[in-house]
Amino acid sequence: MQLTNQTCIVDFFPEALIAEADENKGMKVVVKRFNKRVTFRANGMKSYSTIGMIDAKNEWMERIANGAEVTDYNTEKMDRSEYMPMSC
Repeated sequence: MQLTNQTCIVDFFPEALIAEADENKGMKVVVKRFNKRVTFRANGMKSYSTIGMIDAKNEWMERIANGAEVTDYNTEKMDRSEYMPMSC
């Protein structure tokens, strides 16, 4: 999902796709984590982070309630050449 307001553009890219059992469909794919990219409109600087599904849903509701518009849907993972979080 991409949310846009006066100061920034926030992109959420699916990161962790998990297959779960479903009583009706047998299996379904669920997104558990997102890579978040914030692009500041004034200077073009970008900030990256990884967030969970619950935090993403809360941020979507908060940003939309504060006037942000949904301007795109990101259905593919973010390109690894742009952002690769460290792992432990």
